[in-house]
Parts: sequence; structure tokens; C-alpha cells
Amino acid sequence: MWINFLKISLRNLLKYKSLTLINVSGMAVALAACMLIGLYIYDELQVDQRIQDGDRIVRIATKMPDITWVGTPAPVSMAIKQDFEEVEASARLMKFPELDQMLLRYESGTEVRQFYESKGYYADSTFFDVVSFPMLNGDTDRALRTPSGIVLSDKLANRIFGSEEPLGKVVTVGMPLGDFDYTVTGVFDAQAANSHIDANFFLSMENQDFGKIIQNWTNWASNNIFYTYVKLMDGVVHELFEQKVNQYFIEKAAEDMKAMGVQKEVVFQPFQDIYLKSHGDYELGRIGNLSNLYIFGTIALFILLIACINFMNLTTARSERRAREVGIRKLLGANRPALMRQFLVESVMVALVGFIVAAALVSFVLPYFGELIGRNITGHISWVPWVGALMLCFAAGMLAGIYPAFFLSNFKPISVLKGRFVGRISGVSLREVLVVVQFCISACLILMVFVIKSQMNFVQTRDLGFDKDQQIVVPLRSEKAIESFDAMKNSLMQGSQFKSVTMASTYPGVESLEDMLYYTDGKSSEEVVHIRHSYVGNDFIETLGFELLAGNTFTEALTTDRPLIILNESAVRALGFEVDDAVGKNIHYDWRGEKITLEIYGVVGDFHFESLHKEIEPYGFRNGVGGGYLIAKFSPGATNEVLATAENVWKAAEISEPFTYSFLDQDFQRNYEREERTAKIIISFAFLALFIACLGLYGLTAFMTELKTKEIGIRKTLGASDWSIVSLLSKDIGKTVLLAIAISVPIGFYLSKSWLANFAFQIEVAWWYYLLTGLAALGIAMLTVSFQSVKAAMMNPVESLKSE
Repeated sequence: MWINFLKISLRNLLKYKSLTLINVSGMAVALAACMLIGLYIYDELQVDQRIQDGDRIVRIATKMPDITWVGTPAPVSMAIKQDFEEVEASARLMKFPELDQMLLRYESGTEVRQFYESKGYYADSTFFDVVSFPMLNGDTDRALRTPSGIVLSDKLANRIFGSEEPLGKVVTVGMPLGDFDYTVTGVFDAQAANSHIDANFFLSMENQDFGKIIQNWTNWASNNIFYTYVKLMDGVVHELFEQKVNQYFIEKAAEDMKAMGVQKEVVFQPFQDIYLKSHGDYELGRIGNLSNLYIFGTIALFILLIACINFMNLTTARSERRAREVGIRKLLGANRPALMRQFLVESVMVALVGFIVAAALVSFVLPYFGELIGRNITGHISWVPWVGALMLCFAAGMLAGIYPAFFLSNFKPISVLKGRFVGRISGVSLREVLVVVQFCISACLILMVFVIKSQMNFVQTRDLGFDKDQQIVVPLRSEKAIESFDAMKNSLMQGSQFKSVTMASTYPGVESLEDMLYYTDGKSSEEVVHIRHSYVGNDFIETLGFELLAGNTFTEALTTDRPLIILNESAVRALGFEVDDAVGKNIHYDWRGEKITLEIYGVVGDFHFESLHKEIEPYGFRNGVGGGYLIAKFSPGATNEVLATAENVWKAAEISEPFTYSFLDQDFQRNYEREERTAKIIISFAFLALFIACLGLYGLTAFMTELKTKEIGIRKTLGASDWSIVSLLSKDIGKTVLLAIAISVPIGFYLSKSWLANFAFQIEVAWWYYLLTGLAALGIAMLTVSFQSVKAAMMNPVESLKSE
């Protein structure tokens, strides 16, 4: 019986080649989109899931009234391990404050290999006891227990040593504190770890550089730059133990918090939830977005739904041609369940052929998709996505065929064979509903494309309160580079390309870790204002083009050593001052029992030190910079000359490490990398959805035009104009699309507002966005329909009436 079903199905599919091609094409593209998105979602969901005992690991974060900071003070980790029997092991990670890269150097005979490498973290000796990264070389238990040991990722080890055995080799790590030798004690498999801790190398916390400084950090309220990971004993209830640890922390930190005038508590973040669900500041590495996965999954299902609607529309549209087949088969004894199985087999066959084509498409486009999402995803990461795609294929085939099976198998054979075809009205009304659904989805996606493109253009063109263009940034990552700053500045300023040169501990677009709780005269340390700040050198305000509203800036003429600060408007107002009378006033903060006083030296206009995701916060610039970055303003159109000059000056200073640079506008734009990737994915798949919808509409119009061929011939014979014929074939589709657009307005409004909620500063979705969306959707639909309509209108009526 099933073989007979397959033969009949194949015969019918070959009989209507054009409709079969449209159905298979639409299903193949939809399934390919689902597979790609499915592979991406699966890859995202696997992060942190392969770490042994990951369900027993938590990260401790610090929570304050207005922020959750994912770091903790230095003493928290060891104290919790010592005082709680529920803890099996604990460890800290730390990245060097405001240092995004370190210089790695390896000497082999006369050959010296050196380069900058990012994502290097200091780690406690017990780190691998908590988070067991898979080791390729070395002993996990001893790798970080060796003083001044370094553990490399497999890719980094290959880059440094090539085919040489890495264990026991000495790598020199260069940083602002100096150059320090580390011995390679292990190599881990970064891809197998697949963690939010996307380290390229780990440095033992027991070292001769930063380690000694860390040992003196015993304050329970400050230096919240340690990522504290804790592995709990089996059976420990996270929620109950979190309350216990929080109370313990409050008691331990009470004195230190009182001295600083702050209130903090700690919260647990389950290790396996961090990548997709953490929303704290000062994240360690790459972080995903669970909302985006829901969005992408929904888009994939929408695309598949559109393809299924195409199948249903085209199958019911050709129902008149198959009515006699159904009538004859019923007279010959076929029952309704058998007919339904026949039609379901046909739809599943279309889906399976589409699946085969989709698999080939995925194999071809997967590398390009990897570039789009910024991740290398292979199609063989697991059998799970493919089995899921195959199940989805069967589900899509059943969904696409279920209504046609009911609809076509319900014909009454006597009426059909007599020429009285019943059921057509319900078929037409269903097709209209399905077209409404298709173009409602398409209109929503078109609106999202407009909104996303407008918002991304807005963040790129908005006035940030400073000049980000024509600014070159050169990291000063060693003592020699910092000592050479003045000489390099003088040399650069001798060239006509450079307008101004300065130094800063950080700059806009780069995460700022420095902050204090300030208060004014006459107020207590409990009435504080949280102000972030960075240390800057002379001419910083002028170089970056901040607007000076009052007071002065730091220049060569400034000779005093007293601590000064330049505040933005938000900081001044938060402190209770007016811009005009703030200069010369004193502000204070408490540090380890000592009151530190600063004088307000100037006031600048508000600016975006961070991305437009966040509101403008109180910010200040302090004098007395001791390193960080050289920032130089240069003339437009002189980029090549600027780079050549800067590199020559670097070499003339006899700095041993390689010359590296970036441009401030590009650095700032990196804050939107995740949104840009999301935008590209949504836009790409929105066009796919629109293509599939138009493909179905084209096929449906072609089929309906064919059914009306003789009617068109008669109308033309009676004098109907070409335009009236085009109007006849297009008006019903036009009305349906207009209805879809009207329904899409509230849905599109909700979707666009939800996406824009990620930005503190956002565009206003005005009425003309919806008008433009409607015109675009209607225009695309009419363009799709018009080809067949015009073709039908231009036919010779004699040809269409020949058979009569």
C-alpha cells in the first residue's frame, strides 16, 4: 500500500512540475534557514555544559543597590572555603586591570617570537579543582600550583612553539610592571572546554609580579575585580546556601563597607547559566543573549511556517484539478483515511526532498554563516541538530499536508463527477487567511529591518560629546613604553599630521574599572555619589574634544601636585552643585580609614564614555596618569602618513615590543558587535522569509491565472482593457496584503520596542516607519503578482478560447 502511495505521489509531483519546484524550493530554503539557526542555537546552548560537575559550580557576584558587579573582593574565595563545609573547592580568576593584552615572548636559540595576546587571566592554584578544563599536556592538579606557571590553550601553544614540546619552556610575559618569566606547565583544549571563560592562557596567581600585590589586598569592600568560582558539595541547595553566604559576607565586610560608606551583598550565579543569563557589569569573557536565541528560533519557525503555508495554498489551489481524481478513487472504493494518507505522503515527500536540498545548501553556506555570526560552527558538531532538523522536516511535511488532506479527501464523488465542485469557497477563504499570515509575518520582519538599520545608524552618527574620529590609540604596555611617552609626544608633534597628543589610563569605549564614592563638604560619608573616573595626562580634554563648560583643563602649565578632578555635568549635579559654581569646590572619598580630598578643576559637558546601551553616568578625569594609552589627534586624510610616522617614532624610542595601534572610533564601535551580528542575522533571514512568501505568492498567482485563462479570454473578446485584466487578478491579493499590514502594526510595534529596549538611547519609531513598511510589503506583493497578471493580460484571447 505504501509503495503504491509513493508511486502515485511521485506521479502527481512530476505532473505539476512548476508547483513542485516552488514547493521544494521554498521548503528547502526554509529548512536550510532552520538548520543554520538550529546549529547556532545548539552551539550557544552548549557553552559551559561540558565542564565536569558544572551543575555544582557557582560564581559569586557582588550586588549593590544600582548594579550587579560580577567580581568580588580578594578575601572572599579563601574565607568561604575555610569556613563552610558545604564548599568542596574555591578559586579566583583575575584579569590585569585595564590591560586588554600582554606581550608574550619566547626565545629559541637566536630566534625570538613575540606578539601581543589577549584573554590572559591570573588564576588561583585551585582553579582547575573547581573548573576542570580538559588538558592535552600537563597535570591538571599541578599545573597552576607551580609558582610562576603558565597554562596555554592548544592554539596559543602551537602559535608560540610550533611542533616543539611546550612543557617546561619559559615564556616571558611583558606588562606595565615589567617583564616576568613563566614556565609552561600545561596545555588545555579550548574548543573542548567551550566555556564563557574563553581564556587563551592562565597565569599562576603565585608569581613575582602582580601576585605579591594581591597578597596585601585584604579589604572586604574594595578591589572587586576577582571572579570567584565555588564548587559545592553534592546535595547542597544553592538557594539556601546563598542566603547563608550572603549573611556571612555582610558580617565580615561590615566594618570595611562602613568605612567606605557602601552597602553590598553577594549573590550566586549558577555556572551553567552564566553565558546566557548573566547581566552584570565587568563580565569576564564572551557572553551570549538568551533573548536573541528566542528571537532567532521564532524567526526560523516563521520562515518554516511561511513555506508550509505555500504548500497548503498551492495544494488547495489545484484542488479543482484533483477533484475528479478524488471522485473516481472514492467510487472505486478508496476511503477517506486512505486518501488522507496519500496526500500526507505527497507533502512529506516534498519536505524530504527539500531536506536533502537544504542539507546541501547548509554545507555550502555554513562558512559564510560563520563569518556572519562571528563564530566558526561546523555541521558535524553533533548529531542532535541534524536529527532535530529531520524531525522538523517530517513535522513540516505533516503540517503542510494536514489541511489539504482533509480538504481534498472531503469531496463528494457524485457532485464532483457531475461538475458541481463544492468546497471551493472554504478553500479560497483559507488561502486568504494563510496569505494574511504570511504577509503579516513579512511586514513585521520588514519593520524590524527598518528599525534595526535606523538604530545602528543612530548609534554610529550620534554626537557622543567628544571627537572620536581621527584618533589613533597606541597601548603603552611596558615600563619602557611609558617612560618614553614624553619623547614620543615631542617627536609626533613635530610632524604636521598631528594636532595633539595625550596619555590616559583608559579612554571612551573601553571598560573603566576605576570608581569611588564621593561626598561634598558638610555631608557625611553615607551621602555619597558613585562616580567613575580615569587618570589622564595633559591636553586630554583638548585632544578628545570634550566641551569645557567651566574651569580649566590639565595642560603643561599646570605645576601643582595636589589631586584635581574634572567632572562632567551629571557628576556635578549629582553632587548638588551648579555648573557655574562647582569649580574650586572640594569633594572627598574615604579610603581605608583615610579621607581623601580632591578639588574640582573643571566641568565638561556630558558625554558617552560607554556605549549607548547605558545612561550617561557621573564621570571624572583625575590628573596624575602613570601609563595606559597614548592617544593622538591627527589630520583627516593622512592616515597612512600618521601610521608610518607613529611606527618610526616607536622604533626610534627603542621599545622592544611590537608597535600596535587602533582607532578610537573603531574601538568604540566594538561595543555594538553583538547587536550588529544580531542585526545581520535578522535582516538576512527577513529577506529569506520575504523571498519564500513571494515565491508562494508567485506560484499561487500563476495557478489562479491559469484557472482564469478562459475567463480572461472572454473578457478581452468583449472589450476589456489590459489594465482591467491586471486589476482583476491583483485586487484580491492587494486587499489581503493590506489586511496583513494592518494586523502587523501592533505586533511590529511590540517587537521593535522589545529590541530597542537594549539601548538607553534609541530612535523614536515614528508613524512613517509603519507607512514605509506597508508600502514596501504591498509593493513587493504587487510586483510579484504583476508579472503573471501582465502576462495573462497580454495573451491572445483566441489562443485561450481554442479548446472551447
